[in-house]
Amino acid sequence: MLDTNAFYNLLKVINPETSEQSALVGSIAALKHTKLVVSSITEVEIISVLGKYARGSQGGISKCNCQISPEGHICQNNRYTAPRKKWNKKRVKAWLQLISDIFEGKSKLFTVVIEPFDSTTVAEAKNVITHALVHNFASMDAMIAATAKLARNNGRNVTVITSDKGLKACLLKIDIPCNDIFATN
Repeated sequence: MLDTNAFYNLLKVINPETSEQSALVGSIAALKHTKLVVSSITEVEIISVLGKYARGSQGGISKCNCQISPEGHICQNNRYTAPRKKWNKKRVKAWLQLISDIFEGKSKLFTVVIEPFDSTTVAEAKNVITHALVHNFASMDAMIAATAKLARNNGRNVTVITSDKGLKACLLKIDIPCNDIFATN
């Protein structure tokens, strides 16, 4: 099961318009020959992730506000964030079409099975989200974890692919195997 960011990273790596395949070729090839599953929440959440890149960002210099001592001293440094160019309408449309084709089973790049969620998934997510008190992950990640947990409870062999450290910690707590194929060493 791909979490939403892993789904985006997979799209980014294998999309013909990019050339970011490099070190991940073996992992990506293995994934493409595996039954890939996404939670139905990913159908919605992926547009939000896509929007983050499509909107671009100004970047620039900002003041660091980290507390650097027990006495409350604040860092005096600045940090630079590189700007990210806004995508043109043609690129956004192509990405939306690619995502649609994948969800509809029409893509030649790869296909996914969409795992629906219902009131049982929401109830399980309420249990999972309590781990966010200790580990940094979001409510939509709790829905994905709950979807994976219910699939495993029903005897399905599901491993979650994610690079999210907080989600990985949560998954380990609820006995869901996870893997980060996008980790760079």
